[in-house]
Amino acid sequence: MGISLDAAFLYDITSVKNDGQNSGARNGPQIREMSDAGLVSQARTGDLSAFEELVRRCRNDVFRLCYHFTRNREEAWDLSQEAFVKSYSGLGRFRGEANYRTWVLRIAANQCKDFLKKRRLPTVGFNEALRSDYASSPVREPDHIVEADEIGRAIESALDGLPMKHRTAFILREYEGMTYDEMAHVMNCNLGTVMSRLHHARRKLQHRLYEMGIAPGGWRREETRDV
Repeated sequence: MGISLDAAFLYDITSVKNDGQNSGARNGPQIREMSDAGLVSQARTGDLSAFEELVRRCRNDVFRLCYHFTRNREEAWDLSQEAFVKSYSGLGRFRGEANYRTWVLRIAANQCKDFLKKRRLPTVGFNEALRSDYASSPVREPDHIVEADEIGRAIESALDGLPMKHRTAFILREYEGMTYDEMAHVMNCNLGTVMSRLHHARRKLQHRLYEMGIAPGGWRREETRDV
């Protein structure tokens, strides 16, 4: 099943906002009311409007995930588009064991990991999220803003040192808010491995931040197997 990038989905900047008016208007009410599974079945027949609706529902999640990995909007944009194109090409192999959103997020995560291995880029930035939290606060003292930036940079540095499997688990849970079942599908592993990787990610992050003087309390190396 071949498809050109520009025809694959209407992935323009203005339609990324879920305003409930412009999004999906071109697909009609019948398409918008279909379930994800129904849209997948329809898209398999070559119905581009069904695939565009799937993209509309998931694109913000996919872009956000790619951005958390790369910290670069243009790279995140390219990677998210590549993930959707790859998902369209693979619809015939999609078995429905997870929902489409989880499946395309798995594709996007793998795209990002391959990209970062080639480019050897740092990943996962917390500083913008922290700035956003402080920006929404009615009282913003200068020292608090400086402290948020320092914490953000420290967390970035700490996360950059984590193995990719632990970093991925942390991003999916803390940024994307995924359940353990969803994480298992995205990372292609069982629940026990998911929980172990997330545990190790949190413990290693705590240790690194403690060494930097950011996190309180000590840290004890555990004898559990690092998976």
